[in-house]
Amino acid sequence: MSMKEYEIWRQSLRKQLAAAVTEAEPLAVQGRFDEAEKLVRAVDSDIYGSGALGRMFTSALERVVQSPNPDRAFAQALHDRALRWRSAWPGIHTAEEAAAERAHVAEVRQELAALLHSLPQAQS
Repeated sequence: MSMKEYEIWRQSLRKQLAAAVTEAEPLAVQGRFDEAEKLVRAVDSDIYGSGALGRMFTSALERVVQSPNPDRAFAQALHDRALRWRSAWPGIHTAEEAAAERAHVAEVRQELAALLHSLPQAQS
């Protein structure tokens, strides 16, 4: 595949993933995570789909955290899904790739943990 063909394919995939995420987001917000994931993975079950799911679950987590009365258990579930998908990494073949993957996952963990920690403390 030439670079031009790849770019055409990638642009098409981005549009398809955007449409799938638009359809899947309401399901994720309802806690219907498996259904939401299935819609996106039907378009791409590889790294591009994983990235789209990671962004979708992170966005949903951000909205829950910013809501007036956030549900901690639901926020944790969104966190776990976001972490799962944002930690996805293509096949690792070298020590440098392994180090990059570890650094990426550590950064994602830190970002998502900060979102959870920003939840207001429960009133006793």
